[in-house]
Amino acid sequence: MAKIILFELNEVPFKVIDYFVRKYPNSTLAQILPISKQFETVTDDQGHLHPWSTWPTLHRGVDNSVHKIKDFGEDLSELNKKYPPVWQILQENSIKTGVCGSLHSYPLPTNAKEYDFYIPDPFAWGSETHPKEIQPFQEFNLAMVKGSARNVNSGFDKKAALKLGTNLSTIGVRAKTVSAIAKQLVDEKLSSWKVVRRRSFQSIMAFDVFLKQLKKHKPQFSTFFSNHVAATMHRYWAATFPEDYEEYLLSDEWKNRYSKEIDYAMHKFDGFLSDVVDFVKSNPEYKLIIASSMGQESTLAMEQKSELLAKNFDLFLNKLGFTNEDYSILPAMHPQYNASFKNDSKRSELIEILKQFDIKGDKIESRIKENGFISIDLGHRNLEENDVKFKEEIINLKDYGLVNEPIQDEASGTAYHIPQGILIVFDPTNRDKAERVAGVNSKRIAPSILANFGVKPADYMQTNLIDAIAKS
Repeated sequence: MAKIILFELNEVPFKVIDYFVRKYPNSTLAQILPISKQFETVTDDQGHLHPWSTWPTLHRGVDNSVHKIKDFGEDLSELNKKYPPVWQILQENSIKTGVCGSLHSYPLPTNAKEYDFYIPDPFAWGSETHPKEIQPFQEFNLAMVKGSARNVNSGFDKKAALKLGTNLSTIGVRAKTVSAIAKQLVDEKLSSWKVVRRRSFQSIMAFDVFLKQLKKHKPQFSTFFSNHVAATMHRYWAATFPEDYEEYLLSDEWKNRYSKEIDYAMHKFDGFLSDVVDFVKSNPEYKLIIASSMGQESTLAMEQKSELLAKNFDLFLNKLGFTNEDYSILPAMHPQYNASFKNDSKRSELIEILKQFDIKGDKIESRIKENGFISIDLGHRNLEENDVKFKEEIINLKDYGLVNEPIQDEASGTAYHIPQGILIVFDPTNRDKAERVAGVNSKRIAPSILANFGVKPADYMQTNLIDAIAKS
């Protein structure tokens, strides 16, 4: 039975892995990839692919036709009983477990103290952690997520930052990270556009927190989630891989400015990887699994000047006739907005009201789930101020809590989700080279992890296990 570290490198495909390895042959990734088992995974999820759906498929061993998770903030209490995530199953079978940032890991479970550590995902609506001493980091983390969505906010939550700053050593944030943050702030002063690199620093600090807990507790199974490369790929794929596009409508200035951003994000990942590989080599009872639940590929290389966002979702709902007593706002990521209505009739009323919007010929899409949940999609692009109508009248966006937000880097999402992801298994005790295997169903990962620990996979899980994971 091997111990396992599951490094969740969100949405990264092998195209980016191979590109980085070729370009940087001295990187840690380039050193371990040839002696790791490699699988190109595919998710069975149907419809619009999103990480908040494809990660549960990987974690739970059932696809979205079964788990039906579509959005952040859904009440998963019943689902967790029927199709629990792999970390819950392992903990319930007395496997020492730690969780750091995995999607849908909030709320903190009632038995959190039975985990070695438990740090919920960065889209949680509360900052609770185990151990509690990590909470100042999570407070800062959530504040940064809230403040930086489509654009990166050049400011920061001073109260949360001060609380974090007085607890850095306790939390585990290293001196080299503090130095890197200071350098980043200087770089922003010299080149203001480099503020976009702040997206990586939440992952950098989170990794420090994870690494301290990993070394302290040495759990049998642990997870770490990072979104920083995914966020960069969405925006700057066209700058790194311009040859992927039949029609290229972005300027040479834009391409030259952002051409190294995926490299930058991957270098930060490679720094994480170096630390984890050193740990695994020093503790050879561990396997390192690097996985993404899906990937990305090129879409359109075109300019985007603006995006419709709800900067004040409360005001938006209030303006439509609902009071704060009618609903609770749930976590989401711009341009998606989630709420839970106490009364289903009120939620139905909102759905009908949303149909009365006309946004340059488009509507406002929404989805509902049990327990009053509703998710609303904005994100309409390149609008003029008079493009938004409600009840056939042009509205003042500000009055409705809306804004036609200028896009910081003036790029549309130049890459988007595809079913293919990565699975890389580094075992320091088995360095035999093997060919990369394609078409591996991501639902095979969870039961393979369980089998490694001698835990019988559930009857609803795949029976075709991945030997590189399941067998020591």
